[in-house]
Amino acid sequence: MKLFRNILFFIVLIGGSIAKGQNLAVYDNSKPVVLLQPLDMLRVKQIEAMLPEKPSGFGETYKNRKEWNRLLNSRKYDKLLKSADSSLTEPFPAWSDTDYLAYWTKGTSVPGKNMLQKRLLWLTRYVFAECLTDQGKYTKAAEDAILELCRQKSWVNPTHDYNKVNFEGKKYLVELSAVSYAHHIAQALYLLGDKIGPKVKDEAIKALRLRVFDPVLNSVATGNSENFFLTNTNNFNAVCLSGTVGAAETILNDKTERAKFIAIAERYHKNGVHGFLPDGYCTEGLGYYNYGFGHFVLLRETVYRNTGGQIDLFADPKVKLIAEFLPKTVIIHGVFPSIGDCRPYTQPSAFILYYVNRNLGVDVSDFKKTAFEGRSTELAESILAVFPEKISSAQVTVKSKSNELRSYFDQAGVLTVRPGKNSAMDMGVAIKGGNNNEHHNHNDIGSFSIVVGDEVLMGDPGIIPYTSKTFGPERYTYKTIASYGHPVPLIAGKEQIPGAAAKANVISTSFNNDQDKLLMDIASAYPVKELKKLEREFTYNRKPNGFLTVKDNFSFSNTQTYETALITRGKWKQVGPGAIEITGKKDKLLVTIESQDGFEIKSEELSEGGLPYTRLAIRLNKPVQEGTISMVFKPIR
Repeated sequence: MKLFRNILFFIVLIGGSIAKGQNLAVYDNSKPVVLLQPLDMLRVKQIEAMLPEKPSGFGETYKNRKEWNRLLNSRKYDKLLKSADSSLTEPFPAWSDTDYLAYWTKGTSVPGKNMLQKRLLWLTRYVFAECLTDQGKYTKAAEDAILELCRQKSWVNPTHDYNKVNFEGKKYLVELSAVSYAHHIAQALYLLGDKIGPKVKDEAIKALRLRVFDPVLNSVATGNSENFFLTNTNNFNAVCLSGTVGAAETILNDKTERAKFIAIAERYHKNGVHGFLPDGYCTEGLGYYNYGFGHFVLLRETVYRNTGGQIDLFADPKVKLIAEFLPKTVIIHGVFPSIGDCRPYTQPSAFILYYVNRNLGVDVSDFKKTAFEGRSTELAESILAVFPEKISSAQVTVKSKSNELRSYFDQAGVLTVRPGKNSAMDMGVAIKGGNNNEHHNHNDIGSFSIVVGDEVLMGDPGIIPYTSKTFGPERYTYKTIASYGHPVPLIAGKEQIPGAAAKANVISTSFNNDQDKLLMDIASAYPVKELKKLEREFTYNRKPNGFLTVKDNFSFSNTQTYETALITRGKWKQVGPGAIEITGKKDKLLVTIESQDGFEIKSEELSEGGLPYTRLAIRLNKPVQEGTISMVFKPIR
């Protein structure tokens, strides 16, 4: 089924532009572009000729005392060394069946995930400490940690351990946690080298083969879909490819084996790239962008370095658009929207910023946090980040002002409008169209977030803690994931529906230096047969006394109820019959509501395990057949 949207956009720095709707086919990023097939052994042989004789991982081994002493003398790892010393006197974090099985007994994966991560962190800590000091003090602890991890019941996140097959030892599935274990263990063996005894190393490699390498090769050879990350189009693809291929290139001596995994990366990474929209937008939100694209960066570095640059996963021009997601998505003052499953105030990965600046020339001059030395949370990104000679030359500075006033992802239907550096109005807005079939989707067609100063005073509440219901048929029973927890209408008591059919059709846009307008039709998102028209118009005025107006025009075939909402974590009070004042830590926002029909304002506190927020319902007093509601937002100085 083909879906269409009306989108046309021209960027102008002087003057203005008006665009009427133009039909464009909706991009389906949910289906893979390459399917499972047996390895092409001719290609494997070609890749084998590109590879070095011996495997290697990221960074320098402990033997490079010049580099490791540099890090030690920086004193940025003093806290890590203190933690490593302290843990030497404590027992290794115990495996707990109860914590792992809490996903099935209590409906939460948090205890199991925390246990898996804590046990892995101890290995990371010991490896860093021994490489920094080279005194043999932490070697035995690192060996014991490797054996503990190799012998534990499962490397798999409980959420992904379908029917507990990993826990019960019936089958080994390759997913996010499993590949993290694999890459960490491989990096530990590489960095510590001959400090690790041969028996420990042999057991570790056997575990890597059993739990990760063999299952992946089997899926490719037989076409079984158990390790679905190969044909997945969200963050799973890049993360699992990065961990699997990274571990293989780090530890496998046989060049043919290593070539097979490079060939797998070369083919199946295309599915992950396809998961980003053609304009580079990440529908999963900034948090998962950091996670997914961050691992794609690691995968690219693994493949590029091992093939001497002959295979470059950055060669696809789309990758630069994906990298530009960061500077294009920021609203103002380093604040990003928490669209989808994203935590409020999530910041871009410093490692990604550093890497794409040097390898793709992406401008990161507006970002403050691009330094990361001292981080030791994992053995791939953290090591690569502090050995920059492996990934870059001099810093690239590219200053472009094309995104100063606005950024528009036409395929995503996401518009970010900003006041501009010379404006006295310190308010920016992110506007969300799109559809309700996106990765980590929230039903949020027509949603918007407002930043005043550096505070989100109104907008998308973001992620809530995951439970056994989060990714199943009960996902939208959570108000925060459903449209109820977003600043969008409630039509005849009905919320938005999930699925690609629920989409925003952009009718027209008008952008100039003083004011931007976007008009969208969002009627398809509501399962109300009486609904004849539902258009939402956004007008953003960036003059000194500027404002944002959100205007809903609607009509029904007969009288129905109508409600819209504001979402805030600020303090609020009604300061007039149709006026609300929202106060943050230091900034304020005035909301003025206008309608020819009478309305009431009702508040409701929501949490669902996440950060609490307030839903302010703006509800017409009686059913109507047609009407208009306008909300005007102005920062208070």
